[in-house]
Amino acid sequence: MSIPRFAKSSFSKAAWYAYNTYRKGINFRTQLSEIDALNNSPRDTIFAYQQRRLNQLIIHAYQTTPFYRQHLSGFEPSQNISKDNIDISDILPLEKQTIREQLEDLCSESVSPKQRIKNATGGSTGTPLTFYQDRNYWNQRNLSVYYFDRWTGWDFGLSQLIIWGALADLEETGNWKQKLNNYWRNQFWLNGFQLTESAMHNTFHKMENIKPETILAYPSSLYQYAKFLSDNELEPKCQLRGIISSAEMLHPHYRTLAETVFNTKVYNRYGGREVGLIAMECAEGRMHINCRDIYLEIDSEEPYKTPGDILITQLNNYAMPFIRYRIGDIGLLSDEMCPCGNQLPVLGELLGRSTATFRTKDGELIHGGYFTQQFYDLVGVSQFQLIQESLDQCILKLVRNEHWNEETRTYILQIIQTALGSDVSVRVEDVDEIALPKSGKREYTISKVTEFS
Repeated sequence: MSIPRFAKSSFSKAAWYAYNTYRKGINFRTQLSEIDALNNSPRDTIFAYQQRRLNQLIIHAYQTTPFYRQHLSGFEPSQNISKDNIDISDILPLEKQTIREQLEDLCSESVSPKQRIKNATGGSTGTPLTFYQDRNYWNQRNLSVYYFDRWTGWDFGLSQLIIWGALADLEETGNWKQKLNNYWRNQFWLNGFQLTESAMHNTFHKMENIKPETILAYPSSLYQYAKFLSDNELEPKCQLRGIISSAEMLHPHYRTLAETVFNTKVYNRYGGREVGLIAMECAEGRMHINCRDIYLEIDSEEPYKTPGDILITQLNNYAMPFIRYRIGDIGLLSDEMCPCGNQLPVLGELLGRSTATFRTKDGELIHGGYFTQQFYDLVGVSQFQLIQESLDQCILKLVRNEHWNEETRTYILQIIQTALGSDVSVRVEDVDEIALPKSGKREYTISKVTEFS
């Protein structure tokens, strides 16, 4: 490491510590140590801590929010407060539509409106969802991110390339405050919403000069950037410690290309704006659940065998408790002990958005990533989007190029009908462009069949 890079990293590390001490208090480093100790504890210790936090949250929700006071009318905190176990399975899952309709009633009366921090999702599955958090939630969320990101080789002060596209994060990219933040954080950005050739060329040259040690990216943006470098025979010379992939599904061909082009491991990070970091992939490739902040359930009679909707209870957001929140993803639990040695429980399988998971008449679930993998690098196809309208009908939008031939059409239809059923009708629509949704996250597969018929 050259002297200028070492000096910049040292300055940035000191700035990170100063920032976190200001935000989280003078015991910031002690908090980090406590998180390390908890997350590296035996599984029984982790579960006991999680259950205590769950008890406290439910009692808080009952005592301070109009919504849960009504929906937990039979719950008596004076009798349950000393219990080792509060069973939340009788509490109905919290739906997005319920949040939209009863936003204020879900907010805690113990947190003043001035203390609330308004936030919203990007709306990748439809209408953006508005909700509230508070400063403590954000402090605890960030502490957990610091813990898990260190699994990838990231640490305070190390240079990082961010390939991102969330509007809320980029709206001030051009102003001096954002530039100052990027400087002291030792970060530089490539806008995932505007992956032009000139922008990617400029970022490649910045990588050669700055030599980032980690990358944080949307999977689809990471893939497009890696493909650009590969197609143009541009080989990054920096020695990356790891890549953090977050906010979208990490498809196998995304991971393979990125790991080949950048010569490092991609770590999948799973979370959401509503609840923070849910799970993180370790060096052994397992997704460990963030039990310090999250209580995760699978809405399935056999959650270790049959996939179901993921339900999230956020243990830190006392401003607006999220209890058994149906986040919109499908997954499966695992009871294995990970070879990495960490005993945080494992999310056995993450099938992605429920709106990107296809269903057959036989009741089989097919993850949309199956189709993106099958259609990857198809000759004659620049872009595609497969929409499951019903169990009987799909629409396939295609942006064709000069290499198109009818054999490709036959192959695509065969893949779809083999997976979904030979009697499924597929209407092919030729389009000039497939527009990005407002969220900026490209949707290759969409299923409108959310329940079995």
